[in-house]
Amino acid sequence: MPFKYIIKWHRSQPERISVEAYHKYPQTEEEKRKPTFVIGRAEGSAVLAIRHMLEKASQKFPTRKYRKTLHIILNESNEEAYESAYRIGLAVALLSKAKTPEQMQKSVRYIQNAMPEEIWFWTSKLLDEEIGERVIEALFIISGCTMISQKTSNKPKVKLMPLTGKQCKNGEDA
Repeated sequence: MPFKYIIKWHRSQPERISVEAYHKYPQTEEEKRKPTFVIGRAEGSAVLAIRHMLEKASQKFPTRKYRKTLHIILNESNEEAYESAYRIGLAVALLSKAKTPEQMQKSVRYIQNAMPEEIWFWTSKLLDEEIGERVIEALFIISGCTMISQKTSNKPKVKLMPLTGKQCKNGEDA
């Protein structure tokens, strides 16, 4: 993987989380300081919904503390570190867009129980500039947070006639 991922967890009020990707081998000072892309950012009480995921990641992977911010560094060569970064990043992205506690709870539960392949797929779609915003809506629907509203069609309704058992010669009912 050409990126190293850092989860920045600001622990004071308001609590903030961001999952950022940096070049693994930066060529310039800007590549070293500025993230290449951000998977997700959230702030406030929504962070409580994934605190246990953050604590588990901070115990499993190397961390650095900068004042009130904890950096969880996921630049190891194993896939589990990247999968953790993507899983937490997706959860944070969903939390930032959730409007109700029910949406927060259901979306985080879905992300926690999703298979690693699903996490990789949804993260790749989230990072796609063309469809990124629709991925959040799709994940809300899959997790059961929102329902799809059915659009009414402009097709004329066909009235079915009851079968009489008699038919005319040209195939019509008598």
